[in-house]
Amino acid sequence: MSHGRSVHPNAPLTVEGRRRMVRCVLDQGWSVTTTAERFQVDPKTVRKWRDRWLTEGDAGLEDRSCRPHRSPNRTPRHLQRRVLHLRRKRRWGADHIGFEVGLAASTVQTILTRAGVGRLDRGDRATRAPVRRYQRDTPGELIHVDIKKLAGIPDGGGWRIHGRGNDPRHGHGGFGYRYLHTAVDDRTRLAYSEIHHDEQATTAAGFWTRAAAWYQSIGITPQRVITDNGSCYRSRLWHQACAETATVVKKTRPYRPQTNGKVERFHRILLEEWAYIRPWHSETERSDAYAGFIHFYNHHRSHGSLKWATPISTIRDNLPKEHS
Repeated sequence: MSHGRSVHPNAPLTVEGRRRMVRCVLDQGWSVTTTAERFQVDPKTVRKWRDRWLTEGDAGLEDRSCRPHRSPNRTPRHLQRRVLHLRRKRRWGADHIGFEVGLAASTVQTILTRAGVGRLDRGDRATRAPVRRYQRDTPGELIHVDIKKLAGIPDGGGWRIHGRGNDPRHGHGGFGYRYLHTAVDDRTRLAYSEIHHDEQATTAAGFWTRAAAWYQSIGITPQRVITDNGSCYRSRLWHQACAETATVVKKTRPYRPQTNGKVERFHRILLEEWAYIRPWHSETERSDAYAGFIHFYNHHRSHGSLKWATPISTIRDNLPKEHS
């Protein structure tokens, strides 16, 4: 059986090194002590590999697993099943489960990790089942659309610059909110996004008209669009805008944001890599940086879901020259 760890290619006792050591003893008549000095190992090591070769031939020079044939002190199977049952049903951590079943937290964590449920942030929190990820086959087959609400930033900066309770404007000051209207293509992750002052039906419908035109300009024809059940997406104007672009309207299941997960993930990236990456001194400053971030996201940011390719590279052959 091959050892689980890879052997360094220059290690003195690779399989080939052991073979040479054994040949020194058996073919050239070297003593065990002289061979051990030559290969800088203990004489016991020389005897071990010599005896294995005599018994098994070249197969005896391979690494073997150190796992014992029997483990009488291993956690009983019924306790392992109970640990996994509590994890799936209660979503408890290793400490809590260990207390309930009478095992050390480290033992519980080993059981959970071996079963592939060692992290609580893995899997669908609603169903407790492993996440089944999907990806459409062609660009434009499904476009995810959603809105993200952000607080506006007063001139001079907000609490992130002045500190909580030290803002001379005493709170928000009625500066309002900004609404990020975003569309993300399911296949390529290409994103089109705009910042607006509201989430009304008129704004959402106008956004989709421009988003559909942008996708078409880079060779993607939107076929279906999926949104949540927000009022602007239930409106006549929204359905009319989708009909004018020949796009079929789809809705997510109620209380299931995972269905629209790709745009939800995009908004989380926005928060981490644009909105909160540094303190902004004004809403204008943050908004001016938005277009640059969207360009970076589409053209330069690699994505694990795309095998670390960039969104634009997935359709580069279909792009007009000005986008290449």
